[in-house]
Amino acid sequence: MTFAPKDQLLLLELATLDKRASALSHTRESHPTHEILRELAGRADDLRRAAVGQSAAIADCEREVAQIEADVEKVTSRRALQQGRIERNEVPLRDVTPMQHEIARMTERLSDLEEDQLAAEERLEAARAALTAMHNEATAIAADVEAAKARFTEDMGEVEQEMRQLQTEREALVATFPAGLIGEYDYAVQRNGALAIIEVRDGVVVSPGAHLSPAELEAVRLAPADELYWTEDTYQIVVRTS
Repeated sequence: MTFAPKDQLLLLELATLDKRASALSHTRESHPTHEILRELAGRADDLRRAAVGQSAAIADCEREVAQIEADVEKVTSRRALQQGRIERNEVPLRDVTPMQHEIARMTERLSDLEEDQLAAEERLEAARAALTAMHNEATAIAADVEAAKARFTEDMGEVEQEMRQLQTEREALVATFPAGLIGEYDYAVQRNGALAIIEVRDGVVVSPGAHLSPAELEAVRLAPADELYWTEDTYQIVVRTS
């Protein structure tokens, strides 16, 4: 395709804007806040998983306590019933001694159950306290996340402002491009990134990181001024200046 030399110069301006925008984007993406947020997110995920497990442990403890309480009520009721029958002389004399033995065993059983109940309630209390601590830590992590985001916003204020200005300038510049030129530029960028455009000034490559062979430089020199010159192997656009 052919474009007037003055239009080809627009490619250099656009490439300069895009390189600056890329540098600013790198500054933003490499800010330490991103690593901090990843670490906080990892901790929050670990806490969520631990809280699920802790909730299950609490449910187990609650079932255990409820079962022990039911057993205590059952044994207590049975003991009271048997003791009442003896006190009301409702038990034949031959059955009194066996029943007293049964009552003694139930008393021992109640003592064991009370110890088990105390231990289970202590475990339940500890599990609930651990879950509360997890919730508190999760709240603290959420606060740290918001604080990190606020610091990032403050640190990146000037960067964001410049990026918005660059975007405005880019849109205004692209609006001056002749039909088809921005498509050629986009294709070159897709192929070569920041090295999409090579400036050759008075026959010398001046773009950092770019290189053309003597044969290609000669081909560039001989090409018509309005020809959009593409390098043979890399499909970079060469803009000639003087």
